Amino acid sequence: METKNRITITVIDDVKEADIWILPDTAANKKTSVWGKATASHVALGESRRVPLCEPGDDGKYILRMIDSDSFYYSANGIELQAGWTLRIKEKGSGAVTSEVSDENGLLKNTYDVFSARL
Repeated sequence: METKNRITITVIDDVKEADIWILPDTAANKKTSVWGKATASHVALGESRRVPLCEPGDDGKYILRMIDSDSFYYSANGIELQAGWTLRIKEKGSGAVTSEVSDENGLLKNTYDVFSARL
């Protein structure tokens, strides 16, 4: 996975300790369960981590894949990210999971629904 001149984003995990992948949104990546090395490994609950941003996929978008320490799988497609932005994965009280994307000034750009299920 090639990175764009060391461009980074910040990932915040507000769900549970997990491995997180940020991948190009392509048909091939959506169909596979082999994603290679995690973009961010062993991200602790509440941890904020700077990670490299790879080249985007179709329409300039990304996909999120995450597996937590309790073997739950998380998935979201069509995520727009740019250098300096923040991706926060969070769980709502109802058990629903979302991914919030904010720009470099902390302005919320979009909220994405995240599918989750036990492996």
